[in-house]
Amino acid sequence: MLNLRTARLFLTAADAGTLTAAAERLHVSQPAASKALGQLETDLGGALFDRAGRKLSLTPLGEALLPRARALVQQAEDLKAEAKRWRAGEDGVLSVGAGPSVTYRLLPEAVARFYQSGRTVQLTVRAGAAGALVDQVRHGALDLVVADMGDAIHDTELVVRPLPEESVTALVRPDHPALTGAAYDQFPLATATPPDRLLRNPLPWGRQRPGLVCDDYTVLALACSASDHILAAPRSVMDRLAAEHGLVQLPGSSEDLKVQPALIYRANAPHSAARQHLFECFEAVARRA
Repeated sequence: MLNLRTARLFLTAADAGTLTAAAERLHVSQPAASKALGQLETDLGGALFDRAGRKLSLTPLGEALLPRARALVQQAEDLKAEAKRWRAGEDGVLSVGAGPSVTYRLLPEAVARFYQSGRTVQLTVRAGAAGALVDQVRHGALDLVVADMGDAIHDTELVVRPLPEESVTALVRPDHPALTGAAYDQFPLATATPPDRLLRNPLPWGRQRPGLVCDDYTVLALACSASDHILAAPRSVMDRLAAEHGLVQLPGSSEDLKVQPALIYRANAPHSAARQHLFECFEAVARRA
């Protein structure tokens, strides 16, 4: 039967010129090598070698099939090498989902650290709402997600590695009426938090039902800088939002309100050194925040 073992025997015998030398190189007995080669020739329907004593020379059939056998063995070696590089985190592709606040701040710094270490893995990043991204992890469309953990912590099919928790604050434009005494609940809320979660855990600013929901903090900030919306955002992105869009913190923003970002992946996912290193990069950036 033609398989990788017999293909290697065929190549080695052709290169060595004798079956005895081929058996020695492959660390098998000469009778076993002779039997395997004879069976291969039977399966292929013709002799691969002319035999003159111990000397082997290729037949026309052997000459024709040798390049195909060599390519087959090379593909197998390439496959083993690629698997080794993947295990070592030196090659392959990682598909990453990033929640809104992660995309805005943690992701750029973590990716920079990842590639500064010399990794050659290709990262593909999909930004979006945490819940939708976690669903894609469950179905195997993403390798990992970095986002607010939400209900993922209760899912036994997922592994959740918490990052440092963050407080949530409120930002408005500098001439917002709430800064001069207007009641906060008069104004629509702008947030990346899905409305169903807000119903379960309402924020202390703005109307209970949000006026604007978006998973891009740049869009949220631009909208709030031109309207009376109140922007709810993790403290980790507050400074950048304020500097880039001229927003200011709303007095009385609660420091007790927290969100918990996390690294999330499938419990049965194969080990990946590259994924582990990316986790470490995110954790280092989050601890420094």
